[in-house]
Amino acid sequence: MEENTFILQTEDGGEQACRVVFTFDSDEHSYVLFSLVGDDDAGISALRYELDENGEMAGFSDIETDEEWAMVEEVMNTVVSEFGEDQANYFTITNEADEEVMCQILHRFENVGKSYLFYAIVEDDEPQLDEVFASAYIAGDNGEVADLLPIETDAEWAMVEEVLNSLAQN
Repeated sequence: MEENTFILQTEDGGEQACRVVFTFDSDEHSYVLFSLVGDDDAGISALRYELDENGEMAGFSDIETDEEWAMVEEVMNTVVSEFGEDQANYFTITNEADEEVMCQILHRFENVGKSYLFYAIVEDDEPQLDEVFASAYIAGDNGEVADLLPIETDAEWAMVEEVLNSLAQN
């Protein structure tokens, strides 16, 4: 799954990779909603942009007026309300080829105060159910997967397999 990113120049002359969340156009400008790569606490920001001769985002500029910010915030709130709630059911992992891969959570459960999930890799917008993975995990503030943890003991694996078997029978 190719991720749409772009690079911004920072005030100190460095570069910051940014992940595109959503793009949209108004009558006058094009806008990008984005998050900073490597800073999961930064939230979503917005800028104006233009397309360069290769059709790539360039010519970034700040949003200038309160009216313009209100319009952008309305779009951002719509995007979050339509897509944000379901995002807790998806997360990304890095595969052996160092590529980010989208995963869909199939089932969550708890046992002895520890959280677990079953998940599948998403290809062509569909979970690939021929291979289901299991992991312990730490949930973020909004229920999203903040970190995957290994299943460590044979007893823990036996419990996870028992849960999977009970789900398969339903």
